[in-house]
Amino acid sequence: MAAVIAVYALVGWLLGVVANLLADSLPVSRRPHVPRCPSCTAPRKLTAWSALASRVTGTDRCLYCGTPRGSRPVIVELVGTFGAILLVQRDSGPSALLAGTAVGFVFLLITVIDIEHRLIPHVVIVPAALVFGLMQAVDPSRGPAKTVLGGLAGAISFYVLYLLGEAFARALARARGRSLDEVAFGFGDVTLAGLIGLIVGWPAVVLALLVGILAAGLFSLAFVLVMLARRRYTAFTPIPYGPFLILGASLVYYGGRGLFESILLR
Repeated sequence: MAAVIAVYALVGWLLGVVANLLADSLPVSRRPHVPRCPSCTAPRKLTAWSALASRVTGTDRCLYCGTPRGSRPVIVELVGTFGAILLVQRDSGPSALLAGTAVGFVFLLITVIDIEHRLIPHVVIVPAALVFGLMQAVDPSRGPAKTVLGGLAGAISFYVLYLLGEAFARALARARGRSLDEVAFGFGDVTLAGLIGLIVGWPAVVLALLVGILAAGLFSLAFVLVMLARRRYTAFTPIPYGPFLILGASLVYYGGRGLFESILLR
């Protein structure tokens, strides 16, 4: 078992490297490209593609402009490594491990991009929806009906919230005499909710989204209180919503779909 954990830790680390590469390139060009320095755009040497490896070898600064790598790439690779270890300890069955790894990779990638860019790119959501929708539809414990219904429930419910947010923003803009730069929900949140529905299915999608909304609300309240205490509060400060939806989805997906479905169906 120790050898399996070591191998899968290596797999998780490599997926963290890939997640960093995609998080740097997809928001800019919508396609992957080799790792580059964010300051001077010079390509990194192959030995510096990994943030952890470059920290160990002392090559974490750009060779051309000296800009340091930053902490995000290191955190992502560590999350990938330890997440893979937790997955293989949870269920080492090939099908469950493959599905859990793929879901975790996509969730990690979306989280990083949304935190840094306030963006949930369709180039990630669409392929993921097709792959996970098919995977879950052919799963004997789920089937196509619960998979499709989960996706529709997630997308439609958040599309309604998106329309309500747009209406509120327009009304507030008229009252203030100027437009709002940010709204509570972007259309990327709608597509993410649909993806989550495909992944966790019906009726677990209801709990996944509710947990995500609750987590976002608690974080927003804490954020407002901290900013007020520091006298730096600004109304309508935007926060990325995707990571909270992914938190709710992760708790449901990795915590046991059967448990949450039994709670909802009581």
